[in-house]
Amino acid sequence: MSLEDQYRIVQAISRQFEIEQGLIAARLNWNLTFQGFMIASYALVATAESSDPARFWIHGVITLVGFLVAASTWAGIEASSRRTSALRGHWFRVVGADSPFPRPFSERGGSLMGRLPPRFICGSLILMWTALSVVGSGLSF
Repeated sequence: MSLEDQYRIVQAISRQFEIEQGLIAARLNWNLTFQGFMIASYALVATAESSDPARFWIHGVITLVGFLVAASTWAGIEASSRRTSALRGHWFRVVGADSPFPRPFSERGGSLMGRLPPRFICGSLILMWTALSVVGSGLSF
């Protein structure tokens, strides 16, 4: 394979990495924006002058939706992570470890550390909504 062919492959793989990273960022931004509205809604219902049964059901719906949005965001982040792992494998099969071209991805340890924050954010939101659901239902820890 010529160096020119390798360069075209490197460009295509690099572009795919850029797309996947953009998807992760967009998913996380949408998630955090939505979660902010959900937390504000939860707080408004908590301070509203309404009957307890209505408040209980409204809080239940809010916590369930917040949980599901965080979980679906995590699933989307996982899908992008699997895609970038496949792209990394493709890079090494086609271009090789000793390629003269700069890699569009970090080394394994750096990559894992970079993937941690989006997962941590989603996991924290899932935990928060679960705790709010338990507290709102009247159960004790």
